[in-house]
Amino acid sequence: MPPRSGPNPILYSPITRMIIGLAICLGIGLLGLQATQFVLARTPAPQSLKDPIAGTVFAFLVVILYVSLYQWYENRRVQELSASGAPGRILGGVLLGAALASLTMLVQYCAHAYSITATRPIGPVLPILWNTFVNATIAEILIIGIIFRILEDWIGTYLSLAILVVIFFILHVTGAGATPLSALGVTMHAALLLAPVYIYTRSLWAPIAIHFAWDFSFAGIYGTAIKGYTMDHSIFQSQSIGSSLLTGGYFGPQGSIGAALLCLISGIIFLQLSSRRGNIKPPSTRDWQ
Repeated sequence: MPPRSGPNPILYSPITRMIIGLAICLGIGLLGLQATQFVLARTPAPQSLKDPIAGTVFAFLVVILYVSLYQWYENRRVQELSASGAPGRILGGVLLGAALASLTMLVQYCAHAYSITATRPIGPVLPILWNTFVNATIAEILIIGIIFRILEDWIGTYLSLAILVVIFFILHVTGAGATPLSALGVTMHAALLLAPVYIYTRSLWAPIAIHFAWDFSFAGIYGTAIKGYTMDHSIFQSQSIGSSLLTGGYFGPQGSIGAALLCLISGIIFLQLSSRRGNIKPPSTRDWQ
């Protein structure tokens, strides 16, 4: 890392590193997305192909910008996006995310809050599969890779987790159709599952894969809502009935009590494993000087 007590310590402060990282990765990434959409709009390609291409360009730019920026800015190798070990972490993350989502749906099914009304062919789901992975990649690089990682280096693991919980809860409880319980359910997954997985693995590939499998399982396989949005081509056409405590209401199953408890328990387990591995970080005294 560059010295923080040099001629311009503000440039290397945690807040500045977060702001610059978000501005560059998100700003240039969005410009790339818009440029790609502009070009694709003038081609005869179907929209089902244009969206994955544009999303892929966006995600590719975010990955390249993140690695390039922080390799130079922080004077280090960006190990959290290293290709070494990535396939295993992605596979493990996909299996865990799909398993947690499936357990959530099993709870709802056993409680008669979920039923399958029809099945659909798998072909139309495939573009959604890639789009979901692209979205998960962008989200976790920005949230875990930039915000949480830099916060953790600055104020320590536990306080960073607390701040992440507050941020996610406020963002979701103020959204349309939200309730405190549904916002809490989403927060358990976004803050208290994905961040502990990163702490344990010190890799962004695992939380990216969990995020992808979690969202795709609910919307692409089980045909339920994700934050009020439903996919037209899920494998199962389904119906959610009963109390929003079980179904998650507007937010879908990820806002349910079952999802919240599963994610909380999983997150606690990963934090315990991280502690045994020595991955819990104390607050930094250097950044406060």
